[in-house]
Amino acid sequence: MNISKIKTKAAKKLKGNYGVIVPALLIYALITGIFYTTAQAVYNESVDILFNILITGLLYMGLLEIVIKISKGEKTKVANLFSRTDLFWKATAATIILTVFTLICTILESIAGKSLMTFFVNEAHINVMVSALMIMIGIILCSAIAVFYVILMVSWSQVYYILYENEEMPVLDIFSRSMDLMEDYKIDYLLLELSFLGWLIAGIFTFGLLYLWVIPYMMVTEANFYYEVKKKEKKQS
Repeated sequence: MNISKIKTKAAKKLKGNYGVIVPALLIYALITGIFYTTAQAVYNESVDILFNILITGLLYMGLLEIVIKISKGEKTKVANLFSRTDLFWKATAATIILTVFTLICTILESIAGKSLMTFFVNEAHINVMVSALMIMIGIILCSAIAVFYVILMVSWSQVYYILYENEEMPVLDIFSRSMDLMEDYKIDYLLLELSFLGWLIAGIFTFGLLYLWVIPYMMVTEANFYYEVKKKEKKQS
């Protein structure tokens, strides 16, 4: 897959559309920030997770509609951010599934990491061979969990796009469809995401101002990727 071509196409589609997507992103970020501040005020991480799920269900599909319309060269407006609340329940269900698997992998990674550190710290008090074996197992386990999580998230990376185009499809079928769609394109997707890493790092040194350009660019590029994969799938069938 030609990643450079997909990104160039996204840059062209964004010309004249920053006046729509940037305000939409700022509103999304503002609402997210308000909910996050509220969660921090009550010192409850569960509330933070709940708010993130609700915001995604209420607004993310509207934001995605703006992005998709831009990627297709169609007219859109900031108000579209609030236009897809009809997908609230399915978007919320999809977000819950993604959040649950993220939490499970995070917990497993934390347990494996703490176990590994325990053997590092107490290495002198344990048999050398046993200690070395357990450290090696710990490293392998930590790596395996991380790799599994990345593969899983890449496989499910198209869930919201599929939901947007298939409102009546059951949520679990949407996840299955995403896995089928990404079967041969996981490496391409990872390379696409990594191609923005330099810009994301540079954004830190601009106090986040660069992100007003980078994030829309990323999102439209990701939408282009989705439609490019679909196009290739159609040609192969």
